[in-house]
Amino acid sequence: MSETTPAAKRPLKPYAKYLYLYLSLTIGSVWGLTIFYLAAYDFAVATLGELHLRNPIVVVILHSPLIAAVVVLCMYDGLRGLANFGRSLVPRRKDLVWIPILLALMFGYIFAIRYLCILLGIEVPAETETPVEMVLTFLELFYMEVGMVAIAIGWFGFFLPLMHRVTGSHVKSGVLTALGIGVFVAPGNVFASFDLAIAWPLYVTQLSVLCVGMSFLLSRMKGNVLFFLLPFWASASGSAMKLYLFAIPTQLVQMTVFAILTVVLVLVLKRQAPGGVLDEPFAFPDYLEREYTVRKGAVFPGAGDRSRETPEGVEPPELAAAGRTEAA
Repeated sequence: MSETTPAAKRPLKPYAKYLYLYLSLTIGSVWGLTIFYLAAYDFAVATLGELHLRNPIVVVILHSPLIAAVVVLCMYDGLRGLANFGRSLVPRRKDLVWIPILLALMFGYIFAIRYLCILLGIEVPAETETPVEMVLTFLELFYMEVGMVAIAIGWFGFFLPLMHRVTGSHVKSGVLTALGIGVFVAPGNVFASFDLAIAWPLYVTQLSVLCVGMSFLLSRMKGNVLFFLLPFWASASGSAMKLYLFAIPTQLVQMTVFAILTVVLVLVLKRQAPGGVLDEPFAFPDYLEREYTVRKGAVFPGAGDRSRETPEGVEPPELAAAGRTEAA
């Protein structure tokens, strides 16, 4: 897959502490709880209860990417850091057309997976939900799919842009983000059942393809994770609507279709880009303080951390460069 010329890699410092804190609160918490239950199951159950989705401890841990991201943003720039992240979620007018396109594409994807599975002789549910039930399932999934919003904000709102900073690469950052999410959710697969355990490597491979595609897309959307959350929400509804089964043959079909869609997405983005040059990976913390977020073009203008270090009336060099990129 062709990339842009890689952006200059930058040192992790002074943001290494945020990465370590994030990983401790996410991967550290879920694996710490898992090891606790494996080492002393009876005591753990007596103390914290059975591990199910309604257990408050499980709910908190599944939302730990969101919690960790909020903590990191507050440490970085207090309430202004949170506010600037919130402003980054407001789509630009020229990007609004992508919302129905992405939703339509993902709804087409989940039905395409069902019919491709049938064509290839892969088992699928005999009956799907009715159209009304499908709509209700889609709406319910937003809060029933525990951790979906947390993954969007934590892994794609903080971890991915930080990986962009240290790698300067869409592909490397996407794969690293997929591995991070994969390790985070691994206990739910590895210890749930044998079938889920052997499906985990394919799940991570699927995630890698998805995350690389999202790296290109979110860089085009100035780090707005809304453009990840909406298509992910739609694509996650396929099995819930009984269109297909979560099984290895189905995963192989999904991975193939994901790869094709990612290549098409990159070609479309390249065609739309001025001079055919794709956007550089958006990086932490720059995307919180871009010209779009801070001043011109923002629906709700904000103020970046660097504004405190620059004399009034003088535009920081980073924002000036971002403004030239925006205007391009």
